[in-house]
Amino acid sequence: MSTPAHLWLEDENGSPIMGSCLMPLRMGSIELKSFSHGITIPVDPSWGKLTGTRVHRPITIVKEFDQTTPLLYRAVCEGRTMKTATIKMYRILESGIEAEYFNIILENVKFTTVAPYLSPNGISRTHLETLELRYEAITWKYT
Repeated sequence: MSTPAHLWLEDENGSPIMGSCLMPLRMGSIELKSFSHGITIPVDPSWGKLTGTRVHRPITIVKEFDQTTPLLYRAVCEGRTMKTATIKMYRILESGIEAEYFNIILENVKFTTVAPYLSPNGISRTHLETLELRYEAITWKYT
């Protein structure tokens, strides 16, 4: 059983950008096929002493093509800022039920990369795209 993650977006005016998910409680979200993110802090390799401030890497997601695809292309091309992006992660409880357990809330988000691709050897049943997001503020929330 998979452990899904979904993305909710609000445009610069706070209006929702509707994804293709039709599941109850996730209606209008974008299902993520992949997610990665990293934050590092530079350190002296010999002494372990901090040598700079933290560096936030872009958030990288993979999603299927859907009605948000043209909007996200436009956001990259025009340098638009999304008011918020919320990633909600789910896990499978022992009872077999999915439960939301972790949220990542991003503010003043810019999509900086959109790259469509086809999976090699037909692994995926549909077309996919990789997106990179940058943000001004991030909040992690364990629910």
